[in-house]
Amino acid sequence: MASSIEIAYERAYEDHWHDVFRFALAWTNDWSAAEDLAQESYLRLWNRRTSVDWQRPLLAWLLVTTRRLATDRFRAIRRRVLRAPKSAIPDEAVWDRWLDVQAAMASLSALERTALVLTAVEAVSYADAAALLGTSAGALRAAVSRARDKLEVA
Repeated sequence: MASSIEIAYERAYEDHWHDVFRFALAWTNDWSAAEDLAQESYLRLWNRRTSVDWQRPLLAWLLVTTRRLATDRFRAIRRRVLRAPKSAIPDEAVWDRWLDVQAAMASLSALERTALVLTAVEAVSYADAAALLGTSAGALRAAVSRARDKLEVA
C-alpha cells in the first residue's frame, strides 16, 4: 500500500512532468539533457520528501530546481571547454560561427526555440511536438516559421 507521500509524489509527477521537461528543454535546447535535468529535479524532490509540504504547489520549486541544475550543467561544460587543450578547441572561424548561431538562437522565444529544435533537429513531427508542448499544430508551425524567419535575418 502506497503511503500518502508516495501518492503525493506520483501526483506531482503526473501534474508537472511535462512542464518541468519543457522548461528544461527551453534552457538546454537538448532533448536528452532536458530529460536528465527533469529527472534530477524529481529525484531531488523525492530525496526531500519528508520535509516537503505536499499541500503547497510544487511546480515553482521544481522549476527553480531545474534552472539551478541547468546552470550547474552549463558551468561544468564551460570549465571543461576552458581546460581543453588548444588543439581541441575549434579554429576561430568555426568558433565565431558557433557564437553567431548561439546568439541567433538566444533571440528566439522559448516556444520558437523549442519548436524549432524539436522539429528541425530532433525530427519530431509537428503533431507530436505540438502535443508535447501543449499547443496546436498550427501554433507550432507558426512558431517554427517565425523562428526560421528570425534566423535568416540574423
